[in-house]
Amino acid sequence: MTEISYRAATARPTRSRRLRRMGSGALTAVSWAFAAVIVFPFLWMLVQALVPNELRFSVPPVVDPRAFTLDGFVSAIGGGELFVWLRNSTVVALASTAASLVLGAGAAYAIARYRSRLVVASSVFVLASQMIPPVVLMVPLYLIVTQMGLFDSLLAVIVGNVAFTLPVVTWMLAASFKAVPIELEEAAQVDGCTRLGTLVRITIPASLPGIASAAAFAFMWGWQEFLFSRIVIQSGEQWVGGIGIASFLGVYDVPWDTIMAATFIFTLPPVIFFLFAQRGFVDSVGGSVKG
Repeated sequence: MTEISYRAATARPTRSRRLRRMGSGALTAVSWAFAAVIVFPFLWMLVQALVPNELRFSVPPVVDPRAFTLDGFVSAIGGGELFVWLRNSTVVALASTAASLVLGAGAAYAIARYRSRLVVASSVFVLASQMIPPVVLMVPLYLIVTQMGLFDSLLAVIVGNVAFTLPVVTWMLAASFKAVPIELEEAAQVDGCTRLGTLVRITIPASLPGIASAAAFAFMWGWQEFLFSRIVIQSGEQWVGGIGIASFLGVYDVPWDTIMAATFIFTLPPVIFFLFAQRGFVDSVGGSVKG
């Protein structure tokens, strides 16, 4: 091999390594940029909770930690109502998520595995129901919960959240169930497993990432829902987070530090939920790959 050909052969891998490094660096920079865009609102919310009200509208904005104060957090937590709102929001979000997953699993399995006209028509109806604006359903749902004697209770809010999230959860679960090879279910049925047993023992464990995604959607809806809760809840003991935070707004005074502090505290549970859900995504996907 001549010296020129040797140099050309050795230059190609070096050039390809440089291109890979440049591509990796560009992807890393884009990832950090997206992370900054996502994290910035939370950081700014925290800053606004710590900035005194007299310096809030300063130009340029005050970001000096020496001027920060915890008065907003003290005011938000001081009365003790914040923990009641946290408890109520947690109960509503978890209960509505569990109900949506349980009720949606059966319908999703039917959509994924059956091809009868009734099932197809029902699936189209479920999909078409998402074209109706949620505000249009407020009055019918209000009449339903009132006739059921659930007015001014957390159960009324749970029923409303399930009505809003169930169609979306059903379609998300149906897409996950369709991805499960039907041969696994047929093998389980040959071994004597029933349809329900197949769903519980085979389909659901194999669809954990999709189920976790549906659970995250239902949890977020139940956690942040405000309008229907405001309609069916009156007593302060049943307030959820959105109603409680809105109660800080005054006619002539808006305590922005208290509102930002309470909002920041209410942001933490969904973040923690998603951190655990993300770990579940990784573990379930890794387990399926190993299997």
